[in-house]
Amino acid sequence: MRIHAALDSLIELEWRVARLYTRFYRRFCDLPAVAGIWWEMALDEHEHVGVLTMVKELADPKGRVADIRHRLRPLQDAINACERAAAKDITLSQALAMAVHLERSELDRLGRETVQAIGGDLPPIPRSAFAPHEAHLERLMRTVRKFGGEDVARDAWDLRPEARLRSRGPLAGRPSRAGTGHAGKGKGRPRPEKG
Repeated sequence: MRIHAALDSLIELEWRVARLYTRFYRRFCDLPAVAGIWWEMALDEHEHVGVLTMVKELADPKGRVADIRHRLRPLQDAINACERAAAKDITLSQALAMAVHLERSELDRLGRETVQAIGGDLPPIPRSAFAPHEAHLERLMRTVRKFGGEDVARDAWDLRPEARLRSRGPLAGRPSRAGTGHAGKGKGRPRPEKG
């Protein structure tokens, strides 16, 4: 696959997620406790658009990278579904659930891997490009716990840095299911298993 085609596809998806978060900011801007998280998340996605655009400017237009179309399709489907749902009058809990779903997707990982695959042909790119933004994710977690409801909070549990590190193991491709590993722990915020 041409490098520029891969980057164009990733840029479009990151831009659409940024636009979705901007829409959520507009929808919930009258709630100061959550408006800031939507603003930050939209900025984060716009930053990814900027990184990918810069890499495209630096990359050889004739260069090639592994075909990522099969990995793009599920992301496109997820973003399409979120955009359709967001076009209706959604609740804060629904918006947070969409954000959790998108943040748990492999969009950022795919962008990072594509940039790394191109890497040899580029000037050194700062390590901070596509680095996880821990403060941003922690704030999303707090917002989800406070406003998202128990099911959204269970799904968001995998956004913690420690959980993401564990998820890079042999089961990294498997999505977590609400309730797994937390049965009988009580209501409210899910807790990590001991042992």
